[in-house]
Amino acid sequence: MRPTLLPQADRVAGYARQDEPGRAALEIARFAYPDLDSDAYLSRLDVLAGEVQGTTHLSLRRVISIAHGFGGNFDDYENPDNSFLNRVLETRRGIPISLSVLWIEVGRRAGLEMQGVGVPGHFLVYAAGQLVDPFHYGEAIGSDEAASLVSEALGGPPRLDRRWLEPVETVDLIRRMLRNLETIYRRLDDEVSTRWVLACRDALD
Repeated sequence: MRPTLLPQADRVAGYARQDEPGRAALEIARFAYPDLDSDAYLSRLDVLAGEVQGTTHLSLRRVISIAHGFGGNFDDYENPDNSFLNRVLETRRGIPISLSVLWIEVGRRAGLEMQGVGVPGHFLVYAAGQLVDPFHYGEAIGSDEAASLVSEALGGPPRLDRRWLEPVETVDLIRRMLRNLETIYRRLDDEVSTRWVLACRDALD
């Protein structure tokens, strides 16, 4: 591990342990975008939260998914930018876990109880107690739909272990985000980016 990676990797781990997924995700994005201004993007989350009227998952969906159109990047899913919160805020497209970070951060700022849910092959959130799929534009789902998402991601029949619906800690959320990036960068044969992802994972562990 290069010594120059250590301080930034430690910041990623520190924010994750402090239950600040947005700051941790932006610190990850800084490896790809060194001039990134985290405070500017956090301010965008504040603005979105200020538009939320009400305390239900529907209140959040009306702002994030309907008014602003945040949803899954179905056309370019493997693009690393889909994992970077700054790019998600700019393009309004992402993958399940990065969109979940956005939902968690906006929801918490709006006063809703928000938790991440890491089902195999997909990522969901509890928004004010309702299970929601940020990738599919904030649709409210139940156990049957969650089982189908597992099937779509991994193949085989729909299936669901109730333990998969337990909320996950922010450290585990960020670890999974890094694992996704490692898979992408190894597929792209990008050794430099793989190295910083592994540095962050080591700092978390």
